[in-house]
Amino acid sequence: MIKPSNLIYLLIFFNILTFFFGFIYSEEHGASILDANLHTYPAIDGLKNNFIQNIITYGKYGENSYPLHHIIYAYTNLFEIGSIFFRIQSCILSLIVIIFFYLILNLRFKIKIEEALFLSSILLLSPYFRTSAYWGMTENTGLIFLIISIFFFLKLLNSEDKKFNQLLLICLFSALALYARLQYVFLCIFFFFYLSYKLNLNRVVFVIINYIIYSIPGLILIYIWGGLLDEQYSGEFNYFISANSIPRTLLVIFSLIGFYSLPFILILNDRMLNVLRKNIINFFISLLICSSVYFFFDVNILALDETNSFPYGQGFVSHILYKFTSIKESYLIFCALGLLVTYKIFNFTIRNKFLIIALLSIFSLRVHFFSEYLDPLLFILFFTLLDFDKKKMLLTLKNILLLEFFFLGILIGAILI
Repeated sequence: MIKPSNLIYLLIFFNILTFFFGFIYSEEHGASILDANLHTYPAIDGLKNNFIQNIITYGKYGENSYPLHHIIYAYTNLFEIGSIFFRIQSCILSLIVIIFFYLILNLRFKIKIEEALFLSSILLLSPYFRTSAYWGMTENTGLIFLIISIFFFLKLLNSEDKKFNQLLLICLFSALALYARLQYVFLCIFFFFYLSYKLNLNRVVFVIINYIIYSIPGLILIYIWGGLLDEQYSGEFNYFISANSIPRTLLVIFSLIGFYSLPFILILNDRMLNVLRKNIINFFISLLICSSVYFFFDVNILALDETNSFPYGQGFVSHILYKFTSIKESYLIFCALGLLVTYKIFNFTIRNKFLIIALLSIFSLRVHFFSEYLDPLLFILFFTLLDFDKKKMLLTLKNILLLEFFFLGILIGAILI
């Protein structure tokens, strides 16, 4: 009979193999090839050929983010943009996320090497991590800086003297994450307020000074562009960011949290019947709250589609459930679960409160909310930043297989549907 450790190594090898074959067969998700050819590659090429002119008119590329990713690839890539060698470079750089995720797992948890490697390899099953790696998109560049900043943040918390150089690195890499993916400003907000809460005045002032310095490139671009983004058309900013979309987007976020939390609910609770009994009333209260928001604010998940026929930009949970049920409200079940999970995590520690408030306050402003905004971000945040009862994390072989089949199922579903 095969040993559990050997089976785990087989799963790791399988996950690596699927990533390799996905590259060979040019796998894509979320129209990544189209986006790359229409937006990302022209922006990289433009900045490489005439940096000043094209940084001033950067909005013409339609990337709706700051251009750090494009600058990196414009000046580190030696190959034709979009070529197989360009894509290989992107995959190699994306592995930095896997490496730092593995380091953080060993920093936070007392787990075996094969268990840490397995959890790290799960990222290779994420449809959006894969497609960003394969095609040189912005998502993984943001994740690289995000996870490095989290690594130094955890190192800081584990040290007694709270060194200034660690604070500098936290601020630097979180700022770089923002310049690669605009919504990762939530991480800067989290670090600023949490560190201000935890540290003495001298270190808080040091953090403020660092963030002021790192904001200068962004402020220069805002001055040049006349806004947070380089709008090519009047009102374009409100097409992407709007406070009016908060109720609808919050429900989308909770639906995704609800879905992605399913395996973790099982892992952290070995007696599911007791958990269901204790939380059944809370679940229906959450469902009532989500339904009230849905009907009071007249949420329409079909509103962003020109034909008003499917939930465009509303996450895959609402999309799939509407596709199979034709009931717009069907996703509220997962919204309720997501709200309940968020509430439970929110009340666990003060750190969770800072993180959840920062994330929801920024992400809820998105008019279009695609699944790639939280996949694999939720998985990363769960194991790196969120506090929970570590004694309950049961990495038994059964739970390892549960994680494998859950995330493999998401990948297969993304390929087939």
